[in-house]
Order: sequence, then structure tokens, then C-alpha cells
Amino acid sequence: MAELSKDILGRKMDPFTFAVERSKVKEFLIAIGETNPIYHDVSAAKAAGYTDTPIPPTFQTAFTFWGYGDKFWSDLEAFGIDTKRLLHMKEEYTYLAPIYPGMTITCNVEVVDVKVGKMNMVTFKNTFSDGKGKVFIEAEQAIVIRPEGM
Repeated sequence: MAELSKDILGRKMDPFTFAVERSKVKEFLIAIGETNPIYHDVSAAKAAGYTDTPIPPTFQTAFTFWGYGDKFWSDLEAFGIDTKRLLHMKEEYTYLAPIYPGMTITCNVEVVDVKVGKMNMVTFKNTFSDGKGKVFIEAEQAIVIRPEGM
């Protein structure tokens, strides 16, 4: 495996798409114990100003694992990231517009920061859009790569 280098700054992964299925959202809501009616009942969502039941916060994290699949891990390794030593550091989301069941979302992932040292750190920016320019969510996710032997 290649060593992590600051040269990956600005590198992008292949974009991927994810079809937002109502049943997958419902499974996610059950898994996290979310009971707010706006996520379960179209009438409650419309009364709150939505056009349908919106996805709950953090559901878009599932897009990467379901939409990008195993290629996500091989792409990280191609960037010089040892995925066996990877630790999640943080995530920050900026919600710009609701995402609803039935939509197809395109995600673009770019490396926006790299720190190489005793503990290497990489920050990614994920942009979730309709693929035509309308952005719904921007996310920054940072990881730490533990040194060998730790």
C-alpha cells in the first residue's frame, strides 16, 4: 500500500448515486428509534411544511455505504490510507434543502485537507446533490490513521 501523501489534497472519488427508498428510510428510523411523526407520516410532514416525509439527519451517511459500496474502501487504500488503522474523528453537516423518498441523490467526495505526521489526518467533503447542480447537504468528515503499533 502507498504511504499517505499531501499530494492527495484535491483528489476526488468517483461520484455515485443513491436512490432514496421509503422502505430504507423506515428501516433507518426503526434502527435509531426515531419517532417524530414528520419522518413517518406524510400528513404530519406536510403540516410541518415539507412536501413529503424528509430523511432524518445523518441518514445520508448510509448513502456512502449503500451507494458507493466496497469501492469506497479500495479507493481509500488507493489514496494511501491504511483502512485497518482508520479511526473516525468527526463529521459536520450543512443542511441546505430536504431530501425525500423517491429522489436519486448524487454524491461527490473530495479530499479537502491532509495532515501528515505522527497521526495522519484526512478530511473529506461530501456534496449530496440532484446531479444537476442543486445541493441538498454538504458534509465534512475527518479520519485519523493510527500509527503502526498503536
